[in-house]
Amino acid sequence: PIEDYQMGWALPGWRDLLTHLEGQAKCSRDTLAKYGLVSKKEAAETRDKTDAYYDRFRERLIFPIQDSHGNIIAFGGRLVGDGEPKYLNSPETLVYKKSRQLFGLNKAKEAIRRENQVLIVEGYFDQIRAWENGVQNVVASCGTALTAQQALLLKPFTEKVVLVFDADPAGHAAAERGFEVLQEQGLSVFVAALPEGHDPDSLIQEQGKDAFL
Repeated sequence: PIEDYQMGWALPGWRDLLTHLEGQAKCSRDTLAKYGLVSKKEAAETRDKTDAYYDRFRERLIFPIQDSHGNIIAFGGRLVGDGEPKYLNSPETLVYKKSRQLFGLNKAKEAIRRENQVLIVEGYFDQIRAWENGVQNVVASCGTALTAQQALLLKPFTEKVVLVFDADPAGHAAAERGFEVLQEQGLSVFVAALPEGHDPDSLIQEQGKDAFL
């Protein structure tokens, strides 16, 4: 899945990406900050303007976020090891509105049309684990509440949606909210109940594709 999803790794240094993009792509620091690749310290935090900018994604597994046509429009980074936040995403920009995107739709849309059904999971790993195990009609909401715009993205491919969220209170609440939003857009919505303590990633990893299906 590393090549399929163009996954990468953000180095632990504070200015590795900044130095690379300034040199290779001739990007200005303000532009890089606008699109969330670097961050800028508050004026009170630094007296040296050259020291004000630093890489936003550091020591993280990086997931390019693609629109339904496969264009990379943002990035998500998962921390490896301890620390907070566990996930860090690009800020919203002119091309990236998280309420209007579903992770993996560019890969899943033909399988969704073929199966006449889409499974919606919560996270990158849930979607990727399903995909690499042959369950390809799967997209991820990436932890955001489902929206009417996301429902409209799915309607050209199917009207049947199955929510497969984590088997915990937060997952149950998200499924309940998502159910109403999707139904209001005319979709036929079902909720799959996973065994307690599992998410799609862990269930497939431990018990396999058939148990998940």
